[in-house]
Order: sequence, then structure tokens, then C-alpha cells
Amino acid sequence: MVAPPTVLGALRRFLPDFLKSASGLSADQRRALWAIAHCRTPVLGGRAFACPDHPSEFHFAWHSCNHKACPQCGRAATVRWVQRELGKLVEAPYFLITFTLPAQLRSCFFGPFAKEAYDLFFAAVSGSLSQKLATAKGLRASVSGFTAVLHTWNQQLGFHPHIHCLVPGAGLNDRGRYVWVKKSNYLVCRKHLQAAFREHLRDLFRVHDWQVDPSVWGKTWGVHLKPAGNGAAALKYLGIYVARTAISDARLLRVDEGTVTFHWKNRDAGNRREICTLPGVEFVRRYLRHVLPRGLRSIRSYGFCHPAARSKRLRIQCHAGGPVQFGASTPLPAVKAPVPLCPCCQRPMQLVKVIMPAYRERGPPDAPPPVATNFDVS
Repeated sequence: MVAPPTVLGALRRFLPDFLKSASGLSADQRRALWAIAHCRTPVLGGRAFACPDHPSEFHFAWHSCNHKACPQCGRAATVRWVQRELGKLVEAPYFLITFTLPAQLRSCFFGPFAKEAYDLFFAAVSGSLSQKLATAKGLRASVSGFTAVLHTWNQQLGFHPHIHCLVPGAGLNDRGRYVWVKKSNYLVCRKHLQAAFREHLRDLFRVHDWQVDPSVWGKTWGVHLKPAGNGAAALKYLGIYVARTAISDARLLRVDEGTVTFHWKNRDAGNRREICTLPGVEFVRRYLRHVLPRGLRSIRSYGFCHPAARSKRLRIQCHAGGPVQFGASTPLPAVKAPVPLCPCCQRPMQLVKVIMPAYRERGPPDAPPPVATNFDVS
């Protein structure tokens, strides 16, 4: 039986050819490649299990790298984040707002100032949204809250940076009184929000003396706003981007000698499923374009949705009429690694040894780990 294709298999197959033709990799991309290459291998250490009744039976569970760009990691972190954020929901209509940058500004997110560019993107989104939520034609809330999630890819792995914001239609006005949306399908004027978003980023670029094509400030910027019900479904949708990478194994159809084939949804054609075939080197290049700068926080909470604003969030939850949990927050259940079963007697095996990683010393902070060109790490 032929094993189904995997993203990791495609990367391991075509990365050596990509490294021969690549003009240069950033330090962040090299770290990502090192993590992907050694994820769940003896290099990162692990645990050894044995069966007490069958001493010859051993099982090794190697550690994960937990890098966001790794196609094998992220499931547990996604579950924990969704569970934690579900506990922050208030009894109010929610809205999902997506901020998209024009194509002329996408080059700002590459090079030595990529992290600063993403920070300015977040600052423009949060500043414009907070401003419009506080106006008389918006929510009229001087204390609002929302969660912003960065997303950099489209269905064909192209670079398409945008930020999703999950916004509850409730808050506190300048007198500290509870306010909420009058209509479940209206939060703010979209055109006004578009203009504020463009003006905030333009002012931030001027402060930092960043020069871009002046015509971009006259364009209509992409801001999409739609109701999201009670927020639970939208939160689970955003959880896909929390600790996962640009493409999953489920979307791959075929990996052959020189190409990678996967399916994608055509949004302009009613989410029609279509097929895309890329050369293997191009697949690796597109995949690596979504490696974020080191230290960048791709998920940010603002206002009463911030973890430090729990008292304000409890007050709004109380006014909204939903369940309120006072006192210390309930810790999320720990995700325990499964204990393997003995193939002979099907009984749980016992941990006999913790294997330390093969590396123990760290290099200088600016020295990335070497990239493995040979992915045969068995």
C-alpha cells in the first residue's frame, strides 16, 4: 500500500535542489529548516519505553520541534488556544473583520525590517479599529476589545498578508457604562474603517521615514466585515492559523519526481475546488516565504480581551448576562503524551529513560543553526 503524500516528505525531497538554486536564506528560514529537518528525530531527544513482560520490546518517542513552520507540530497548541479563548467570549454579537494590504506594500515584509513592518501592520489595525469603535457612528465604546490573528498565505501558497480580527459588539463608554450594538449585523461603517486603516499606516510609515509608492495611499484598501454569531465558530476558524503552517497533508494529492500537486479553494468561484501543480523547488520557495521573523507575535489581544484586562472583561460579561467565573481562572487540562502499547500483549509500556538532545551548547544569538541538506536523519 502506497503511503499518502505529506508536506514533510515534499520538503525533504525538494529542499536539496532548492538550496542549490536559492540566492540566500534568512536566519529565520534556516532555523525553520533545521527544526523541520530534526523534528521527532533523535537529535531533539525523547523518551524510551519498554514492556516489563517482554524485555525485548522497546519504543522510542522523539520530541517535537514545536516550530510554527513545521507541518508536524501545532495541533496541541491550537486546541489549548481555542479552549482558552472560548472562556473569554461575552454574550454579544461578534464580527469578523479582515484587513488586507495592497500588493505594493508586500515587499516591506522581507529583509532586515520585516518584524518592524509586521508590528506597524498590527499597530495600524488596532489603532484604526479602536478609533472607529469609539465613535458615535460605531460602538461608542471607549473601552473595546478584540483579538487579531496574522495570516500570510492564500490557498495557492502565495504571499498575501492580512489580519483577522474577532470583535465583540460590546464594551464600556467613557462613563464606564455598558454599551452594545443595536443591530447584530452592523458594527462600524466599513468605508470609514478603510480610510482610518490607510491613514494610520501612512502616518506610521512617515514617522519611521519609510518610502513607498505614493499611489498606494489613494487606493481603496481591503477591509472585509461580516457578522460572526456568538463568536465560537469564528474562533475555531481562527484557531487554524494559531500554530499551524501554510498547507496541511490533507490538501496534498501527489508528490512525484519533480512536482507537487494539491487542491485549493477558488474564493472567486464560490469556493470551487481546483487543482494546482507546482515544481518542487517552487513549492519549497513558497512554503518558506511564510516563515515569520523570530520573536514576532502573530496573535495579539487588545482592550478587555487582553489577559491583563480580566476585571474589565468580567464586568462586561456580567452586564451582558452571560456566565461569569469569579476567582482564579480554571487551568486548562494538560495535554499528556500517549503511552505506547506493547505490540505483543497490548499493555501500556513503561518509561525507562529520558534521552537528552544531541546538542547541549548554544551558539551566539546571531548564528543560526546549520541547514541540513541531507534529510536522512534516521
